[in-house]
Amino acid sequence: MAQYFLLIGWALLVATGCDTGERLAKLEKQNQELLAEVKKAQATADYDLQGKCSKDARAWFNENYARDKNTILLEFSNHYNKKANKCFIFVEDHYNNIFAAPGGTSWTNHMAVWDVYENTRYGDFAENHYTVFRPTLSSSDEVIICEMLRAKCKTLDEFNNFTRPYMND
Repeated sequence: MAQYFLLIGWALLVATGCDTGERLAKLEKQNQELLAEVKKAQATADYDLQGKCSKDARAWFNENYARDKNTILLEFSNHYNKKANKCFIFVEDHYNNIFAAPGGTSWTNHMAVWDVYENTRYGDFAENHYTVFRPTLSSSDEVIICEMLRAKCKTLDEFNNFTRPYMND
């Protein structure tokens, strides 16, 4: 009797094992199809988050910045940072200031990186630009502030390098 059960067990094992390769191929194909669907759904979700970030960044900008008579340039760009799961806005504001010497002009370039949803400033850069027309034409620049998350910098290039991971990832 035990031999009979052993023989039946062996026959079932052989019968089910015969199509193992076929079953593995079918499972592998199903796995690839599921992965493709997951990637497609993830891409759709990413586009939705990018669109929401864009809309919310514009609203945030309009609430926090306004042009006035001294404004030369005021613009922003935004980026949904997938790695950090955050919506960042980069604001650039050029405006005339009161620091001009007699017979000259001066203006400030102020740039900042913000987290739109937390309303947190991540970085700040400000530089004054001076031009004097008399007695001879001369110009100079002075960095007032340059930092990103408390890391200090000295130039616009350094500031741009600090902001790159937030605005590009």
